[in-house]
Amino acid sequence: MKMKIINTSVIILSIFVSLLLSSCVQADNEFKHDSTIISQMICKASHGSSEFLGKIYEYDKDDNLMDGEFAQKVVEGGYGLIVFQIPQTLQDDVDLTNIYVVATLSWDQSITPSLSGKHDISGDGMIITVKSGVGTTRYYRVRGEYD
Repeated sequence: MKMKIINTSVIILSIFVSLLLSSCVQADNEFKHDSTIISQMICKASHGSSEFLGKIYEYDKDDNLMDGEFAQKVVEGGYGLIVFQIPQTLQDDVDLTNIYVVATLSWDQSITPSLSGKHDISGDGMIITVKSGVGTTRYYRVRGEYD
């Protein structure tokens, strides 16, 4: 009798788990985005300090600088350059080798390496990869300079 109860419990639990797992579905295509474009990026020396907005330059696959509004398809295969121009008077306060960077992305985009923590954007800066919700990628060089 006890074995029958255990077998019944295992069967019921198996059915419940299989129903639970089968209810997971992929996102509809209308919720997947192919955009790999960063809309805004800021940097700051510390969490409570002033923010500096980066100037974003977008290039297509033929190294043509894009101007104004453009579609994702136009820049596919290209790259981006983000430059932070820090006033020369703040050189002692803003260390480009140890700075926070924050990007504005679509909800299904991701950046590697992660932007958490401080980064070195001096000299040639760093290269990040933006991955869209459908798996397309775009590379950005992020660097700072004293102006």
